[in-house]
Amino acid sequence: MGKKDADRARELVRQRIELAKEAWVYCDELIDRELDALRSRGIVSTCTKGCAHCCRQEIRVSKAEAEAVVDWIQKTWDATTIEAFKERLQLWLSWYTSDYPRLVGSGVAREAAFYEHGPQCPALQHDECSIYPVRPLTCRRHHVSSPPDACRQERDPLFPGLDLSRRIEALDRVSEPARHRLQARSDAAGADYFRTAHLLPEWLAHLLRVDDQPWLRTPPLF
Repeated sequence: MGKKDADRARELVRQRIELAKEAWVYCDELIDRELDALRSRGIVSTCTKGCAHCCRQEIRVSKAEAEAVVDWIQKTWDATTIEAFKERLQLWLSWYTSDYPRLVGSGVAREAAFYEHGPQCPALQHDECSIYPVRPLTCRRHHVSSPPDACRQERDPLFPGLDLSRRIEALDRVSEPARHRLQARSDAAGADYFRTAHLLPEWLAHLLRVDDQPWLRTPPLF
C-alpha cells in the first residue's frame, strides 16, 4: 500500500471513529428521553453499577464501533492494562472456538450457550465495565425493569428460580434511529455495516493484534 492509500485508509478510520462516537451520544439522548417518559408510568430501569449478569450475552458490533473502542483503549490505558486485557480476550476466544461449538453441537441453543455456559465479556473487571464510556450500542440499548437477581444464570445460587427478567424493549424502538444513522454513514465511510458485524471480543482481538481474523474460524453470526 502506497503512502497515499495508507493516508486515505487512516482518514476513513478516523471518520468511522467519529461516526461511532456521534451515534453513541445520539443513542444516549434518545434512551434518556424514553426512560424519563417511562418513569412517569412506573417503569424504571433497575440496571446499576456492579450488576453485570447481562454481560454474558452476544455483543454484536460494527467495525466503526470496534475501532472507536480500541482508539479509546489505546489513548487511556497503560501497557500493562492492555496486556492483561489481551490475555482475557485470548481466554474468551479459546472458549468460543472450542467449548462453544461443542455445546451447540450437543443441542444447546446459541443464546443459552453464551448466557448459561460462556465467560463474561473480557471488558469486565470486578463486575464493572472497563470500557463503559465507549460501550457499544448493543450495551447502551439493554435495560431491564426486573430485579437484578432475575438476570443471573439459572445455576447461580442467588437466581430467584423463575425467569423474571423483563427487558425494556421500548428502548430498542426509540434508539433505532441512532443505529440507522451509524449504518448509513459507516457504509459511506467504507465499512459495510452488516458485513463487518462481529462479536465485540472478536473485533477487539483483531484490532489489538491478539488474533488476526478470529471470525474466520468461529461460527457466523447470521
